[in-house]
Amino acid sequence: MLAVVLGLPGLSLAAAASDELSLTTRSIIPIDEIAMELSNPVTGLRSLTWDIEGTTFQGNLPDADDKSAMKNIFTFSWPFKLKNGKNLLLSATIPHFSDQPLWELAWWDHSAEWRLRQREDIRLDDGYLARGHDHMADIGIDVGYGGVSESGSIRKLGLAIVFPTSEDGTAKRGQYLLGPEFVFGKVASWGLYGAKLKHLEGIGEGGNEYDDGFLWDTSETTAEIFFAYAMGNGWQIESNPIILYDWEALDDHEWTIPIGVGVSKTIRLGRMPMKLAFDIQKYIVSPDRLGPDWQITFSIAPVFSTKLLR
Repeated sequence: MLAVVLGLPGLSLAAAASDELSLTTRSIIPIDEIAMELSNPVTGLRSLTWDIEGTTFQGNLPDADDKSAMKNIFTFSWPFKLKNGKNLLLSATIPHFSDQPLWELAWWDHSAEWRLRQREDIRLDDGYLARGHDHMADIGIDVGYGGVSESGSIRKLGLAIVFPTSEDGTAKRGQYLLGPEFVFGKVASWGLYGAKLKHLEGIGEGGNEYDDGFLWDTSETTAEIFFAYAMGNGWQIESNPIILYDWEALDDHEWTIPIGVGVSKTIRLGRMPMKLAFDIQKYIVSPDRLGPDWQITFSIAPVFSTKLLR
């Protein structure tokens, strides 16, 4: 599966070449239209988004405020236009973690951030915060159906699945995650706004390759609030905070709520459109033991094909 996913860019670049060369006989799509499409979760653009996330942490565990971590998240979006004008929306997400903080009780007993939300036996005087090794985390696949109506309503119904591909035996969930996702929103003359709702349930018992005497499960709901305001010439003001509620978490550990704002610029490199974005978020609600405090994200999103917009 990973080989198939990683092979998409090569195929898409070939498609993009013939697609963009044909622009000599067709009208060029305005850059502001491409920018707005890249902010739309039901877009008809085929693209790759590379998010580089830097996160600082907070919490009541010793040295929690001194911890930070990096993520590189690659998301391939590959829509198909249907005869009724809607899109079949396929995407694959491949995350890579660096310096993930882990609460270590013993060499075989580590708890990543999400496990700390569930464990009842954590004591501040027993253990310390260590750093996990660099690793590829669980790969996610989304399949959806949706589009934008003539009135500007954004709608999508989909299914999300996460595969237990993590290479970190001390922090992985060890479960398949499966659940529905819904998108609703509105395209206006000035931009767009809406929400993407997703719920994931673990399939099978959680666990890792070490026996830490603790079984966990996954039941999480996320709400991504998206907003984009067009300023012209490919510039946008954006906001995409993701709110998390963990149904398996202990009291005072369920909610993770950020607020933030970002700016983006969509350009053309030759004939290839590309979106560059910067976003900063502050977590106003975070799990008591260990949770995110600030997050900065740089994004690069080259567009492989615009032909579905024509």
